[in-house]
Parts: sequence; structure tokens; C-alpha cells
Amino acid sequence: KLSAGERLLFVFPVHAWNVPWAVRSFVESLSVEGRPHSCHAVVTCGDDCGLTSRLFSQLLKESLKLKLDGCYSVQMPNNYVFLPGFSVDSKELEASKLEKATGRVNEIAECIVVGKADDRLYFPGAFAWLKSTVLYWFFAHVLFGKTPLYATDKCVGCGLCVKACPSANISWPEKQTKAGKRPVWSDKCVHCAACFHRCPVNAVQYGRVTRGKLQYINPMVKQ
Repeated sequence: KLSAGERLLFVFPVHAWNVPWAVRSFVESLSVEGRPHSCHAVVTCGDDCGLTSRLFSQLLKESLKLKLDGCYSVQMPNNYVFLPGFSVDSKELEASKLEKATGRVNEIAECIVVGKADDRLYFPGAFAWLKSTVLYWFFAHVLFGKTPLYATDKCVGCGLCVKACPSANISWPEKQTKAGKRPVWSDKCVHCAACFHRCPVNAVQYGRVTRGKLQYINPMVKQ
């Protein structure tokens, strides 16, 4: 329920240059009482966002009859590692992105407060249509879902991968297996890579693709 003059703000990460499944499902099931003074979205991405802004605007219009007044992007360190050639940023680039993010957030906050959208604060990147349609189709229909993720014998059973998964896709087996008690992945993986990066001993692997790849954890995250 919204009070008079209240703003509505959505904050979420971009998945494969598109709106994440979890966010889409949330919006489609959301009920909003009252009309917001304005409606905005802030999205995070490793490099660029594609057509996420346009797609989210359509979702709000169709599901909630709401107009998206502004969409803004904040570039964060890359963490997608589940395809060959994809890896985390160098430490120098990681630090640079995190430093710039603070100023970017302040600019976005000012736009939201004064009610003036600034297209310069959203970065679609090159080949936006191709990425948000063709490449997203590949991710959604080929990569998402069942996954070759598994835990090696380095697993210490801390459960951080289970807690980190936004899709509730990881669970613990009821019975001990020959390999020991290790997490099990179901068929709702969205390739966010949270489990891979959150593992404190680098035991989570995506087939052979992630062998030797480095992890990224935001410095503000604690065990």
C-alpha cells in the first residue's frame, strides 16, 4: 500500500541482458494499492544492460498498469564465469568499478528525488537488441535450468552456497552418499554464479569450465 506522494523503486541485477526470472515472477504476483508519485528502477550489471529498461517497463505496464519514469544502471565487477572466455575482472578494474559505483548511486538518487530521468545514467551497450533477445534466448532455453554444478571433495559443508542461491535451487541430501554429504543442485539454476563465488574453499565447480577461475565477493559481504 502506497501513501500519497510515495515513490516506488525496484532494484535488481541484470541477468543475461534481461529481467531476471525471480524479478519477473515477483512483479507479476505483486499487488499495489494506490498510485506512486513516480516509479523507478535501478539495475546492476557487469558491463552493459541491453534492453532491460524497455523490457522491465513493458512488464510493469502489463502487470501493474504502472509507468516506469526512469531506469538507471550501476556497473559492478563482473562475476559471470560459466562459459569459456568469461571471468572476473582484474583487481584494478574491480576496485575502479566499486569506487565509481558510489558516485553513480548518488547521481541516481538525485534524479529520483527531483523526478527527472537522465538517459545518460543507463548504459544499454553495443548490440543491445541482439543480447536481450537472441543471446538471452540461448541462456533461458539452453543454459538455465539443469546444470553441471557440483561440489568437489574440498566441500566443508558450511551451507553458504545453499543460502546464497536466489532460486532455492540447492539443497542438502537427506542421506550421506559415498562421496560424503554435499549440496545438490536442482533444475532451477539461473546462472547467477552466487554459489560459485560464495564458497569459502572454491569447492563449487561448473563442470570443467570453472577450473582455475577466480572468485569475486563484494568486500562488504561477511561470512
